[in-house]
Formats: sequence, C-alpha cells, structure tokens
Amino acid sequence: MASTTSHNTPLASSRTAGLGAWSLYFIVKLLMFWQGLLGFHPLPNLAFALLLLVPVEGRLKVGLRNALATVAAAALLYNDSFLPSFAQTLSQLKVIQGFSLTYLLELAGRVAKPDDVLLLVVLAVGYALLSRYLRIGTLVMMALLGVCGSQLWTSYRPAPAVAVAVAVAATGSTGSTAAGGTQSLDDKLAAFYKNEQQRMVAFNPPLADPGFDILLIHICSLAWDDLRDVKLDNHPLLSRFDFLFTHFNSAAAYSGPAAIRVLRATCGQTNHTALYDSASSQCYLFDNLAKLGFKNELMMNHDGHFDDFLKLVQNEGHLNQPLMSQKGLKVGQHAFDDSPLYDDYEVLNRWLELRKNDPAQHVAAYYNTISLHDGNRVVGAGNLNTQDSYHLRANNLFNGLNRFIDSLEQSHRKVILIMVPEHGAALRGDKLQFSGLREIPTPAITTVPAAIKVIGTAAKANPVRIDQPVSYMAVSTILSRMMNKSPFGADYAPQHYLDQLPTTPYVAENAGTVMMQDGARYMMRQQGANWTPYPIAQ
Repeated sequence: MASTTSHNTPLASSRTAGLGAWSLYFIVKLLMFWQGLLGFHPLPNLAFALLLLVPVEGRLKVGLRNALATVAAAALLYNDSFLPSFAQTLSQLKVIQGFSLTYLLELAGRVAKPDDVLLLVVLAVGYALLSRYLRIGTLVMMALLGVCGSQLWTSYRPAPAVAVAVAVAATGSTGSTAAGGTQSLDDKLAAFYKNEQQRMVAFNPPLADPGFDILLIHICSLAWDDLRDVKLDNHPLLSRFDFLFTHFNSAAAYSGPAAIRVLRATCGQTNHTALYDSASSQCYLFDNLAKLGFKNELMMNHDGHFDDFLKLVQNEGHLNQPLMSQKGLKVGQHAFDDSPLYDDYEVLNRWLELRKNDPAQHVAAYYNTISLHDGNRVVGAGNLNTQDSYHLRANNLFNGLNRFIDSLEQSHRKVILIMVPEHGAALRGDKLQFSGLREIPTPAITTVPAAIKVIGTAAKANPVRIDQPVSYMAVSTILSRMMNKSPFGADYAPQHYLDQLPTTPYVAENAGTVMMQDGARYMMRQQGANWTPYPIAQ
C-alpha cells in the first residue's frame, strides 16, 4: 500500500516522466505554426522534446533540468519566431534603452494582447483537465513527429522533373520552383543589384531658371497602407501635388538607411551593407545640387540625437550643414524617447521667413520630420490608442503641410517641393509582425506616397499619378529634367517630364532581411537562409 501511494506524495515532484506540462509549450507552438504566426525548425524542436523525455530523479536535478529547459525553450521559441536574430537584437539594445517607459509598456501590450493571454489560460485549463484522462504527452509527440517529418521531407526531397517543367512553363523561370527557387532567386537578386550599379542620373548645367529653391521633405512612418488604415488616403493635400507616386518603394524600413537612400537618390539602389560604404560624389543628391549653385540647408523637427541620426545625415548623406535653429519653436509632441518634437508648420515657416532675407539665388533644403513615429504623444491630447493617435498626428501633419504650401504660394517664391516618406509605421501589422515592428521590409511598410509639386509656376498644371513600380531614380530623374527644362513657365505640364521614366523592380532590405517580388508573390530571405513566400496582408 505504501508503495502505491508514494507517487502521490510530495516526492512525486522529485521525478520526471514524459513531457508533462511541457506538452502545453509544444501545443502553443504547433498552433502558432499552423496559423502561420511562427516558423518551426524541426530538428531543434524534436531534439528538445526528446531530451525532455529523459527521466531525471532528485529535487536538485529536476530543478536544474527545469531551469535549463526554460532557458532552452525561450531561446528555441525566439529562434522559431520571425523576430530579428538575437545578435541583431543585442546590437539594438542601446536604441531600445532610449525608449520611454510609456512606449515600452505600449509595445509590451501589442505583443501580449488580452485575447492571446485569455487563449493561453483556456489552453492551460484545458490541458489540466484533459491530462487526467488522456496521454497528452503521447499525442503531442505524435504531432511533433508528424510536423517534423513533413518539414524534413519537404526540405530534402528532390523536386519531380515533371513538376519543375510545368512550373517553368507557367512562369518562364525556375525562380518559382521548389528545387531551383533559392538559387534562381539569389541570381535574380544579384542581377538586380548589378543592373542598379549601372544606373545614374546626371545633373548638368546650366540651370533653365535663374532663381528657385528645392525643398525635400522626408517623413518618417508614412505608407499608403497606414493612410488607408486611418482613412486619410484621400486627404486634400495629396491632390495638390503635380506628381503622385502610388507604387514608390522606399526600399528600407528604418530611418537611417532610408535617409542614406534618399540622399543618394541619383544612383541606383544598393544592398543594405553598401549603404555604409563610400560612393561616387555623383550619387549624392545635394552634392549634385551644390555643383549647380544651390546653397544646401538642413532642418528637422527633432534634435537628431536618437540613434545618431543627425550625424548620419551629415556624414553618410554628404549634407554636412548645421541644423537650423529650433530655439523658440512650438512643441507639438513628445517623442517615443520623451524628447520634444516641434510643430511641422512652425519649423517650415521659420525656414521660409529666413529664406526671404537670404540673398542666395538657389537653396536646396532637406527637412526631416518624425511626427508620425510610433509612440509619440500629442501635447494636450491625452492617452490615445495607437490608431487614433496616428490619425490625429497624420491629419495635423498634412494640414500643416497644406498651410505651408499656402504660405509658399502667397510669398510668390519658386519652389520644387518633394515629399518622400522614409518608410511606413506598420500600423496594421500582419501575421508575422505585430503593429509597429518593421524588421521585415514588407510592401505595406515600404510602399509610400512620394510626390512632387512645383510652386510658383505660371501654368495651371493637371496632376498626374504614376502607378508603375518606381523608387528614388524616378524622383531624381524628374528633378534633373526640371533643372534643364524650367517648370515655372506657362508651358509647364507634368507629363512632359515622364518620358521613359525609370522603373525599379520591388526589392527592399534591412540588415539581414531581404524582400523581393517574384511574379505575384513576395519572397523573403532572412540571415542568408532559404527564400520563403511572405503572407502579404490584404
């Protein structure tokens, strides 16, 4: 009798048998995998499960095994997720430490949503009840063996020759086949970058107009997907531009790389690593404008200290100018790191007032605004949720730009106004990235509403929409043509600047992650691994 009851005593906790409560860990991971929310590396997961089956006796050994298993489980879960690599995350710790506590708590709430927590509780209760009557661990091991076996078979089986032939016939390329997909897509990406290396836009003198300015407005966290989500994709501001790009690819999902890309707009697209290598002076937009006689200027609605953004613009972007004074400007928001953000209209209007007293014949100015960055708080607006806050901030920004355009027109200045967002806010998120996460540069994040407006022209222009896939080369091409064919005369028509406008196939890249369009699909490669289709949100 004593032998029978000994397993129900506290001594039972000093032994392990089967997966036990670890079954719940694998159940959650398998459910997330089947829903497409998680990757699943078969061999590491199977090895972890088998190790958990090894019996251990003794409180100390059981405690040590559980502690080590918890660390291994967390590492394995992170490895299976679509989050950046652990090394990348460590490299970003300095940036994350700059976030305010309020913003960190907001991000935590997006990761652990109330519905998800409730589901975990339901699963835990269900496991506790069913484990009394069923061998849950056995069922979990069978599911694991099935999933792992299926994945391993898919990874290593040779593709049937007939299937390859059919796919080639259907697509015209082996880039969409299972067997040749990785190599073919690698070749396609290499060919893309090789072709981009040969593209360059020339800015040749003389200027066709004796006196005008160029203002480049670089907006953080603004994509078409974000505007559609908050119902601002038809805001009156957008209809005021002469050129509106509906498929402009910013090619980056973070501010630093996006700034380098726009400031190197006169050369073709490079891979992420090459952004930080030196380039020909002909690749730098403001260097080209300076050679034509433009005085370069730099302004922001923030101080540029976060992630050394100001230094990056000055050094990597060849825009080594002092930042325009922000003293006395109205604070409209507090940023995600609690620093002050100045009202966009106030900053731009100060530039205009200073410009009126500047004898320079031509000025080229770069303005960076982070008014739409995730986690900002509007002064006097209380604690809004993410979507309501974004709607308010985007509407304020657009209204401010509208008001500034009115001021430019009333000043009778000749200005080519260029709006190019850095990247989107990832407001909606998707299956693989929660709202605000931009590690994977999806089309929803990098397809941005770029636009150009000529102010001070003698003509009444009919706006044009450019629906072809384009990037920075298209904007710099239009701008270079305006240098030699003035848009300020009575014969100005936007369509005259669009002849053979360079298009750019969709390729976007962050450190370690590449997204490329392949036919109707978007393919992703992380950390040099195999290409996988990305589930684009509709």
